[in-house]
Amino acid sequence: MPTTGIMNSNETLPEVFYIFTDRENFLTMHNLKIGKCIFSAAFSQLSLKDSGFIKAYLKGELDYLPFIPNPVMDGRLFSMFNNSVTSQYRVEYNCELYRRYNNPTFPSRLSACYAFGDYESCESVNKIYGWDIGSVQRFRLEPSPFNRVAKVNMEIVSLMRYAERCSMSDPQTLNLIWGHYWNGGGNMELELPTVDGREVFKTGVIWEYLVEGKLVLID
Repeated sequence: MPTTGIMNSNETLPEVFYIFTDRENFLTMHNLKIGKCIFSAAFSQLSLKDSGFIKAYLKGELDYLPFIPNPVMDGRLFSMFNNSVTSQYRVEYNCELYRRYNNPTFPSRLSACYAFGDYESCESVNKIYGWDIGSVQRFRLEPSPFNRVAKVNMEIVSLMRYAERCSMSDPQTLNLIWGHYWNGGGNMELELPTVDGREVFKTGVIWEYLVEGKLVLID
């Protein structure tokens, strides 16, 4: 069912969310300048009052996947280019598949807004990934019975983007990884190949919030 709290944690919802806003995206900037807010994808469609869509949203039955794997693809090995251009989507596909079958009412990464619960997390992201700290703006989540929020460790996704480029994981391993992610797990370790042999990588922890709802600009 919809919630106004954090769906995978007993923690309280942050009063303020910090978001890196894409200032080169016309739609984002239009929403911020005109409406002083941003919406997650599914939540924005709820305003259309489509009863079928609302029912599917409430039951966790919306299908967010734009593409599915080709069941009749010939060949078992990807070219390096093929692997490079599809690896990031495989991460999102496997992550979404786990959510869909195990936590279907959780906010999907393919629909949600991405936010942080404190400015220090934004500074960490800026230091590690170079995201423009000047684009960070503050928002509050407007109350709604349709709101959905999950707290997750973004660094699991970051490491999996590397892992998908250089290795193949069996279904059992993927199930453990994405279960850890959706259950709000912190640091985890993966042994992955490198040019110098195999190495154990630690994800580290940067908490982010997947927000299904309307976020209103504070600044």
